[in-house]
Amino acid sequence: MFRNHARKSESLVVAKHGIGCLLMLFSVLTLAGCQQNTDLGPVANAATSVKIREAFSAGVTESGSSESVVAAGTGWATIKGKFVFEGSPPEMAPYNANKDEATCKIDGKAPPQETLLVDSGSKGIANVVVFLRKTSRVHESAEPKADSVLFDQKACVFLTHVFPLTVGQTISIKNSDPVGHNTNIEGKNGFNQTIPANETVDFLPQKEEAIPQAIRCSIHPWMIAYYLPRKNSYFAVTAADGSFEISNVPAGEKLEFQVWHEIGTGPGGALLLDTPEAKELKWNKKGRFVVSLAEDEVREVQLTVPPTAFGG
Repeated sequence: MFRNHARKSESLVVAKHGIGCLLMLFSVLTLAGCQQNTDLGPVANAATSVKIREAFSAGVTESGSSESVVAAGTGWATIKGKFVFEGSPPEMAPYNANKDEATCKIDGKAPPQETLLVDSGSKGIANVVVFLRKTSRVHESAEPKADSVLFDQKACVFLTHVFPLTVGQTISIKNSDPVGHNTNIEGKNGFNQTIPANETVDFLPQKEEAIPQAIRCSIHPWMIAYYLPRKNSYFAVTAADGSFEISNVPAGEKLEFQVWHEIGTGPGGALLLDTPEAKELKWNKKGRFVVSLAEDEVREVQLTVPPTAFGG
């Protein structure tokens, strides 16, 4: 009886072992079948992942916002135009030249202010600054220059009221008067030095500015001018007739231009326009407009500026 019971137990163990083996074999076959029939998609590639991360990182600024400038176009184009004053041009009062009058007045009269210069015939507005804010590429003609720019003062007036230049150009600050002048340049580059009578001092701006910066003389406080250092020469200052031209800008991509005037009512002197032609250019509240030019295109814009665009 004991032997019969042992044989039954032995048979039960063998049976359980056999069932376990069958279950294990079934699991293996099932797993193999799943691997053969399931599409797991593309396998990750480490080098490709790095390239993707670099591509996304390149389009993000330090502040975390996406860059608006993307290299997409080819060729070059030109934008030109004119700023015209709407209504009767204002008359500029003379400077309050109340010091060193023998030098600062001509025939006993101080020169007129240059705050808002409007041509009496064409009504063109002088000294409006137009410049490209960002660019994906730069034509060789707009690359940084290495020559010097003369900035002279005579009869207690800066002879160049508004001027742009590229970072790396030297400003030769000349004093053509028989009295000394203090030249105080505001902004990132910072310069504050007295220029003796009939002497010249060189100054090299090394940082780009986002808007034109004031240049003053603390000895003769009515003296004021503005300069704009940029990394490329995609800029222009309107002539006496209000005209400007910027050539060889990148074609085939969106270009955002900043427009500035020393008494513009927008942030930092931005010129704000709400006219029909300005709306076509998507003019915004920061004094900027956007265009996209075809290769070899010459786009001309005519802009009427109301008196309300200027402050006091």
